[in-house]
Amino acid sequence: MNTTNPIVLRRVLTGAVMVLVGFLFAHPAWSETEVRTNLEFYNTVYRGRNDTWYYTGSGKADIRLGSIGNRNMRAEAAVEFYPVDLSGGSSVAAVPALNLKRFWIKANFPSWRLTAGKTKVAWGNGFVFNSGDILFGSLSPYLDFTQSTVRDDTAWLTAFNIPTGHFSYIEGVLLPPSILYDSGSGSLEVQTIDKTSGGLRFFARAGGWRLETGYLYKGDAKVASDLLGHRPYFSFHGHAGVDVYGAVSLAAGWDGDAGVNRDNWDEISKTVNFSFGAFHQFQTGYDSTLTLRLETLVMPWQNWNARDYQEIIDGDAGYYGIMIYPELTWMMRSTWYTSVQSVISPVDASAQITTTFGWHVFQGFTLLGFVVVNAGDEQSLFAYDRSGAWPDYPDGSGKWKAYEFNGVNITIGARYSY
Repeated sequence: MNTTNPIVLRRVLTGAVMVLVGFLFAHPAWSETEVRTNLEFYNTVYRGRNDTWYYTGSGKADIRLGSIGNRNMRAEAAVEFYPVDLSGGSSVAAVPALNLKRFWIKANFPSWRLTAGKTKVAWGNGFVFNSGDILFGSLSPYLDFTQSTVRDDTAWLTAFNIPTGHFSYIEGVLLPPSILYDSGSGSLEVQTIDKTSGGLRFFARAGGWRLETGYLYKGDAKVASDLLGHRPYFSFHGHAGVDVYGAVSLAAGWDGDAGVNRDNWDEISKTVNFSFGAFHQFQTGYDSTLTLRLETLVMPWQNWNARDYQEIIDGDAGYYGIMIYPELTWMMRSTWYTSVQSVISPVDASAQITTTFGWHVFQGFTLLGFVVVNAGDEQSLFAYDRSGAWPDYPDGSGKWKAYEFNGVNITIGARYSY
């Protein structure tokens, strides 16, 4: 079993990024390079345990270098940095982190296309819930809508795409096992080859509808609460007055993370999941639009009765049978916008509601405000006050800390992209 010190790895990674970025600039085939930078700054006031309030600053920075000089060859390197964010409301990181988010090449050959590196391949259809996204998983209800992108996970992969017609193609993908970090020993663990993931999908159009189906053998988890084993899926996207889309997938076979062999219907049925969505935009005046989106995730053979929160996060209770995502966004004259996004858990009558206000002051610069509120009792997925349900560890050794986000936070910040 190979392990290495994360500090050494971080230094090696940083050096490698610098060398590769230099190569990106220097290589004659990539003589035309586009540089994009995104800076986000936030000030957050949030509620912690026992009705104690905190104030923290946080943010995010990323820089992307992309080659645009060759029509048959593209490449991108993207590095992200997250400072400390204790609230969990305005950044995805709880500790300072430097992350090589993307690092890929795409080559167009006469009869096929190649993608290699660290990137994302989108299977299925869905914005928040996507049962067809068996590569990265889009089932978790815990999302941060203060981020500029939702479900933006990437992984090292190699993919090929072979056109089979004007509107159809076959795509294959191979994903090596992830390198795991053991917080107890402070070391990294390289997994064996049997944890490799790989599969195929077929995409086609029929009567104005986009249809796709595929299969993936998933050997290791790419996101939390991932489903491993044999993963077939089917997905569709079309227009019937409004845009409608959906997908279905399941998992069978051995799942080492869950410690279960899904070799019978009783076990397989628990993984069957359906996602459905509808999207539509209305013109509400000169240069103003109203956007409506509604998505739902249904797992028919999962829990339809409320369970204790501790059982849910420990993985003992499974999933709830239904989750709903509504979204309402109003863009006013391309300058002002406001939106309300929510993840609703009908089974335990709880929800997380995110209200966003934005002002595009000038090109690339936006002032932002967020209000995130949880509505539910202390044992729900989204609790306004979980103080009574949290174990009390005065020495700070427990899972829950007094300063962690608990029920509501208010964030004001700015985003500058250029």
